[in-house]
Parts: sequence; C-alpha cells; structure tokens
Amino acid sequence: MYVVATPASNGIAARLARAIKADLVIVESKTFPDGETYVRVPQRLNDTVVVVHSLHPPQDSNFLKLLLVLDAVRGAGAREVVAVVPYLAYARQDKRFLEGEPVSVGVVLKSIEAAGASALVAVDIHAPKSLDQWLTIPHANAMPVPELAEYFKGKLQGDAIVLAPDAGALERAKLAASVLGVDYDYIEKRRDRVTGEVQALPKSLDVMDKTVLIVDDIISTGGTIALASKSALENGAREVYAACTHALLVSGALDKIYAAGVSDVVATDTVPSPVSKVSAVRSVIRALKEIGFIE
Repeated sequence: MYVVATPASNGIAARLARAIKADLVIVESKTFPDGETYVRVPQRLNDTVVVVHSLHPPQDSNFLKLLLVLDAVRGAGAREVVAVVPYLAYARQDKRFLEGEPVSVGVVLKSIEAAGASALVAVDIHAPKSLDQWLTIPHANAMPVPELAEYFKGKLQGDAIVLAPDAGALERAKLAASVLGVDYDYIEKRRDRVTGEVQALPKSLDVMDKTVLIVDDIISTGGTIALASKSALENGAREVYAACTHALLVSGALDKIYAAGVSDVVATDTVPSPVSKVSAVRSVIRALKEIGFIE
C-alpha cells in the first residue's frame, strides 16, 4: 500500500504511512505562470493507494488539486484509490436553502468519485448523511472526538461538563463525555425578556462551580463558542475550554474566543492553525478499517 501526500495533507499522510507501515509518496506540485495547477506523482503505484488531501482554505484550488491528484494516481497504475479528506469543504451546504441554489456538498462528493476514488474517508463531516446520499463507493466518517477528549484528561479541574453547541451535535458531546467520565448536555440560546440579552446555556444541567468543555465540529468565526463561554462564566462556571475538529478561525475568531474567557482552544490537524494540537490519524485508521482497506 502507498500513502500519497499532497501539499494539503498537513503531515497527516506521513503519520498515517508510518502507522500502517505503508510507503509514502510525495506529490510534486506547482503553479504555471498563467495560474493553472500542475501535479505529478513521481513513481509507479501498482497497488492500493491512499491519497490524503484536505480541502481547507483556499478551498476551491485545493478541491481542483485533489481531483487532479486522483486522476494522476490512477494514471500511475493504482489499483484502488482511497481518498482521505481530513476537512471536506462545502459540507455545510448540504441542501437547497433557497430556490436556484446548488447542493454544493453533492457536487464535491460526486466529483471526487468521478475523478477516480474507489472509497472515501472524511473526518467529522458536518452532515454524515451526505456521504450516504451522494456516494456509491464505500465511505466512512472518521471521528477524532475521543482523541480531543483525551487531550483534556487531567486538565479539567473539579466537576466538569461537556457541552454541544446545539441539539444536533449532542452525539459528539456524548462521545467526549464518555471518554472523560462526566455529564454532557447541549447549549440552548435564551433571550432575557427584560434586557434583551442573549445567553447560551445548557438545556438541562447547571454550570455553577463546574469546568465546561465545549465540543464542536468546526470553529469558524468563533461566535457560538464566545457566547457560550461568556454565558457559562456569568452563571458561575469555574473555567471554560473549547475543542473542535476543524479550526478554520476566520474573522479574528481566536481573539473573540479568548476575550470571552475561554482558557484554551484545541483542534485537530485537519486544518492548519495555531491550536491544531491533536492528530486525526488514529480516527482515520479506524475509518480505513471500517471500510475494509486495512486490517
């Protein structure tokens, strides 16, 4: 088996190759003077190939590069090609919210399959049902939440609680809480009828004198985390931490989060960021086993 590393694999390819004892192949890549992308696989690949390529910003150019690499490894003789996409761009655009819109995640997934992927592993995709809806090839959604939770073992002082940003993400909080052996809940936004102030607090549990860990799939602008942290601390929480799989961190998100009182923010390496301290490799290996590409 070969693991193919692209410029957007963020070190995950090398770590994966070492863990599963596969040969690592590094893709050659450049941009022509007219702006077009060039990629090349520097050797023959007469075996199963795992291509690791994240679709973090710049999403559009990274998306095109993935399609080109998938075609290139097929041309280099690969028998089967597993696309491992640590961050799948456009995953939140999973329906037609307004008439005339595309279902963007469907376009992305169908293109990956058409370009030559025999199977696909995404990491903590926003709506996992999209994989079932748009792919005909084997697929799996890798969940690095246990690894994120393990990072906080021994760091959460006193009574602790894990919170999901909404009811739809409750399973993620449940998984983290099971690793840490603590309670979990989801955040509900509440508006004070007198002052109009909006707070984001647990649906059922109390945060008084507790350490709070907020777990999400993506931190983009940081608004939800900041509001939840501010509300928790105002209601007696001892300390607030935040963890996510994909740290996009746009529009000054980190400053916003820390200004709201969050003690530490931790993410995986699916997107390069200052807080990407946990590797998603173990979750990718579990997913590859799930679809039968490694034992």
